[in-house]
Parts: sequence; C-alpha cells; structure tokens
Amino acid sequence: MENNHINLLCDISELSAVLAGSDDVDSFLQRIVEIVAGHINASVCSIYLFDDQKSKLYLKVTHGLNSTVASDIELSVGEGLVGHCFQEMEAVLENKASTHPKFKHFAELDESCFESFLAVPIQRGVEHIGVLVVQREEALSFIQLDVRAMQATASQLASVIENARIILTLNESEEESRENWFSRNAVIKGQIASKGIKHAKSLVIEHSDNWLSSDIEGEFTLEDFEIALSQTTSQLYLLEKRLGEKLPESASMIFSAHSLILKDPEFTGKMGDLIRNGYNPPLAVRAIARKFIRIFKNSKNAYTREKVEDIEDIAKRILSNLMHKHYGADSECSGRVIIAHDLYPSELLKLANENAAGIVLVSGGVTSHVSILARSLQIPMLLVDQPRLMELYDGTDVLLDAEMGTFYINPSDEIITLFKEREQAKKRIKTARMTTSSKTKCGESIALLANINLLSDLKTAAKHNAEGIGLYRTEFPFLIRSDFPSETEQESIYKRLFSSMPDKVITLRTLDIGGDKILKYFQDDLAEDNPVLGMRSIRFSLKYKDIFRDQIRAMLKAAKGHSQFRIMFPMISGLEEYLEAKETVYSCVESLKKEGAEFCEDFELGMMIEVPSTLYIIDELAKEADFFCIGTNDFIQFLLAVDRGNEKVADYYLPHHPSVLRALKQISEAAIKHNTDVSLCGEMANESVYLKFILGIGISSLSVDALNMQTLRQEIRKHTMDKCQKFADELLAESSIDKIEAILGI
Repeated sequence: MENNHINLLCDISELSAVLAGSDDVDSFLQRIVEIVAGHINASVCSIYLFDDQKSKLYLKVTHGLNSTVASDIELSVGEGLVGHCFQEMEAVLENKASTHPKFKHFAELDESCFESFLAVPIQRGVEHIGVLVVQREEALSFIQLDVRAMQATASQLASVIENARIILTLNESEEESRENWFSRNAVIKGQIASKGIKHAKSLVIEHSDNWLSSDIEGEFTLEDFEIALSQTTSQLYLLEKRLGEKLPESASMIFSAHSLILKDPEFTGKMGDLIRNGYNPPLAVRAIARKFIRIFKNSKNAYTREKVEDIEDIAKRILSNLMHKHYGADSECSGRVIIAHDLYPSELLKLANENAAGIVLVSGGVTSHVSILARSLQIPMLLVDQPRLMELYDGTDVLLDAEMGTFYINPSDEIITLFKEREQAKKRIKTARMTTSSKTKCGESIALLANINLLSDLKTAAKHNAEGIGLYRTEFPFLIRSDFPSETEQESIYKRLFSSMPDKVITLRTLDIGGDKILKYFQDDLAEDNPVLGMRSIRFSLKYKDIFRDQIRAMLKAAKGHSQFRIMFPMISGLEEYLEAKETVYSCVESLKKEGAEFCEDFELGMMIEVPSTLYIIDELAKEADFFCIGTNDFIQFLLAVDRGNEKVADYYLPHHPSVLRALKQISEAAIKHNTDVSLCGEMANESVYLKFILGIGISSLSVDALNMQTLRQEIRKHTMDKCQKFADELLAESSIDKIEAILGI
C-alpha cells in the first residue's frame, strides 16, 4: 500500500505527460481521477470545483460513480461532507459516511455502497479551488497514511487544477455567462450608504471616450448647429436654476464653466468656422472638443485638467441636440437606478438634479463624502463588490433595497409585492404621532443635535425637532464647486444656517479636507501616498492660512447676533495645533474690528477628538477647549488601524472594541472633570445599540443625522441613567470582544 502511495506522488509529479496525452481539459481531469483512484486503491475518485460566482461546489469529473448525472450535482459551502471539507479547509475521513450528520445522499450517483469516504481540500495560497474525494466500500477503510498521501496529491494538483478551472471558465461564452448571471433573479448583498428603496430600470454610466469616435449618421447644416447651441444654452439655464433651488451652496457653480465655454469664440466659434469650410457639424464639434481635451489633459495645472469633464459634457450636449438624441437632464437618468464605479460629488449632484432614482457603486466606503452627500440628497445608495454589474444591460428591471442592503436583478413578482407592502407600512408609520421628547425614563434631558451637510438638510432637521446643529460640515461647498468659494460666498451660506435656527446652538466645523475628500481643482498639492494620514483637516487649514482666514471671517460675520455660536477644529492631534488655530481666529477678530465690520464676538472654540494622541493629553486639552466633539468614525479608524472604507478589513472596524469603549470613557471623564461640554458624532452616535453605553459614560449630547432622531428618542425614553451607568460599567469591565457583543446583543 505504501509503495502505491509513493507511486501516486511520482506519477502526479509528471503531470506534463498526462496533459500531453489529453485532448482537452475535461479529458485531462478525467485522467487525473483515474490515476489517483488506481494508486490509492479506491473504487471512486472525484473532483469538485468551486464556482465563486454562484458560491457553489459542482462535481466536475468522477471515476466510479454515475458520470451521466455528474453535471447536475451541486453543493453549497458547508453542505454535505464535501461542502464541509471545503468550508473548514480540512480533511474529512469517515469510514461509515452515512452516519455523519453532514452526510448528503445523491441516489442518482449510485454511491450507496461506498461508505468509506476521504475528502481533502484543493487550495493554492488563499485561493480555495475545490475538493478531491476518494471512496471505497466499508470493508476497505481509509487510514491516516491515505490522508497524508491525498493531502500531498491535492497540494501538487492545486496549481494545474486552478489553471484548468480558469480555462473552463474562459471556454464559456462570455455572452452566455452574462445572460446566465443577469437573467435569473440575482440577489446581491452590499453596504448601505444612503437608506431608501427604489424599484426602477437600470442605467450604467462610466467615463468613456466612445462619443469621440462613434459613427456619425446624416448630414447637418450650420443652421442645425446654431439651433443645437441655442437648445444647449436653454438646457443649462434650466439645470442651473433647478440645482440652485435644490442646493443653494452650488448656485452658479456647477454649470458656470459650461456657460462660459458655450460663449467662447475659440470653442463654439471655431466649430462654426469649420462648418463654414465644409465640415459636417458633428465632426466639427468633435474635432474642436478633441483639441481642447488634449490641451487640458496635458496641462500642469490640476484645475485646468479638471475642466476636461466640462468639455466632454458640453460637447456631448451639443452633439445630442444636433443629432436629436437624448442626453442629460430628464431624458436619460430620470427615474433610473444608476450603476457606476465611483462618482465625484459634482457628478452626484448632477444625478440628483436629473432625478436619478437611486445609485449602486461598485467601489467606495460607507462613510465617504459621496455617501454622506447621498444621504443629504436622500438618494438611496448601495455599495457592492461586484464589478460585473457594469455589464448589466441598460433598462434591466432592478430593485434597490438600501434598507436591508440588497440589490435585486429582475426581481420576482413576489419580491416586488413584498416591497410595496413594506413601503405602505413605512408611510403609515410616518403619519403616526412623532415623539418630540428626548428625556430618559428618569427625566434626564439628552440633547439631539443635527448633522448638516447641505442647506437642504435644514428642513429635515426642523421637521424632526433638532435642538441645534452639532456639526455643519463646511467642506461640502468646497467639494461640490469647481474652485474655492470666496469669503462672501461662504458668508452667504453660513447666514442661511443661523437664520434657520436663531435661538439654538450652531457648531461650524472648519474645513475638513483631504483623505477621501479630495478637491479636484487642488489635488496636485494634496497628492500623497497615504492621504488619510497626510495633509488634511486642521493641518491643511494651518498650512494654507489665507483659505483658513477667509473661512473664519465668513463664519464670524455670518454669526452676528447669534448667541450660541461654536467654531470647531477637526483632527486636532496636539495642544500646539489647537492654540495656533485659536490664535488665527482671534487674529481674524482683530482684523474685522479694524475694518469696522459687524461680526459675532461671543463664541466658543472647541475641537474634534479623532486622533488617539489626544488621549494622553486629554486633561490639558480639556482645560483649553470650550467643548469637545468625539468624531467616532476617524477615532475608531485610527485607534484600531482599520481603513473604514476597506471592505477587506471591515470586520476589524469595531465601535465596541474594548479599547474604543475605554477611550471614550477616558475622554468623557476628562471633559466632566474640567467642565468642558462633550458630545459625540459619527456613525456610532446614530446606532441605537450603543446609546445605553454612551449615556452611561456621561455623554448627554449627540450629533446625528436628523432622520435617525425619532428612533433615538424612542430608545432614550426606555432607559434610566443609573441603569445606563451600570450597563457601561459592565461593558468596560470586559476585555473580550465576544463577551461585549453578548452583552450588547449583537
């Protein structure tokens, strides 16, 4: 027997000879199972391969079983002894297989007489390929020597079987594969970026130069071209007007470049010249557009390079109007679920303006600025790890469920009916009486302040009785525009905030740019290998003092007459940063006094606690600052060294990690000790599961998305402060994540 095992290994090591004698991949794999069965003296040998698209194991080849039905045999991961072997990536040896609780019988395979069963996983590095199985009659039991021989065999076979699996995949018709994947009622899980449910038709959008080379049909005249220009001008005016009403921050910014380009004699004027010289108008439009794109792409200036998108957009609009095709506004995106690799904030704004129903991104992070913007615009958005979605046919029936994190392709009638019932139930709940009290069961008041990203959020905050603004993210007017907003433009935006809540606390966070929040028009200066830990937030403001001073001056002037105004500095890592930022504010106060300007002189200065270095100087910071706001998103990311936007390490991003819980307690204790107001914001503040702990460590102010306030108020009313404190103490005493999760019930 032992010599047979040695022969098996020697023969398998000569795989090239086996391959040379095989007509195709199937016959090669068939020859392999025959060799293994012969040398290990097994009646049956089979290879199961894993299909990562279906998440199934399928019987590819077998020796000794009924091969005519082999193609119909599929197993889920963990199903049967084969699925169990694959799931655990460990050998399974059973000499009475039918008695094992995982045993699954396939009568059509005629395997009932083969009770002795041995399966080993086939893997190469982290790649899980399949399972190699041998079977005998019960009287011929397998032993540990067989296990070692099979493991060595599977190890030697892994690379060549993986290559065979790839070839088998490639041999399938790409169109057939696509049809199979998209035609069934596919269900894809994803991360929720912005909640909502939409049943609509799909539209895939991606940046493409196809429009520059596609065929031109028909002959057109100079008059046709001039009419197209006029139509384009009218469309841009309407888009600008509608966007200005929906998003005042972006007024006269998103499409301003388009309007200027239309009036440029070097652009549309040169197109007209070419047409007069005999060019067909569509060719003239493309020729001049190509020229400008080439010039702009080669520019050393990031702001100029960013204008390539504007050139492409305006040229497409002219061509569409010229050739009587639909483009933009309500014709293409309206009512559609958009599928894209990624989006810039300005692109998301255009989709909102064009009435897109929902968005599916195949990249990105849940807490990224685009996700936050989508929530403000109330556009349902899901993030999925499925690049193949970019192949989906436009007009496919889809259901985007960004409440449960599921995307349905060609949903069944039953699924559609279920979701209609859910929507009706939600409407009934909305009409129910809204809770306005934010007091605990024992009468303790908990402040629920609103996170404001865009001015449009103010209506939602008022509707849900927000007690003020705990965080206004001032970077969004910077992100959605094509250049830095001026001091006057910023002042105009901030005034809207103060006028909306005249008697309530309003906290403006200074520019939090960098990391995943990139200014396209300034990205050359911020190009870094590790931007999350680079020139961002307060570091950016302190380096570019002119930009910082413009913002502070705008804040101070806009806040005139407001009694509860706060300025908050993001990502403070040390005392010196805070003091330098504070000094900048007071230098702005002095300059405004000299100018005789009217401004707010009664304000508080505070900081976001997001960097772990602050834990070791938290008492010194608490003495200096008027208030703290704990930014849990970045704080958890930095403390645990986990990229919060990286799906590969998502399981490590744990707000309830014992280090996080104890750090939050430490910050709260320091704030209470020095009579420094403390609040908490970020995703953790929005999740009811952590509320009892947060209250228990002494934090009684939360800055949250307004849409979550009703749920949080209902949760607050269930608790008493003494029970919250005991609950927090119980969590803080634990160092095991498993035990903490058991206490939290997650």
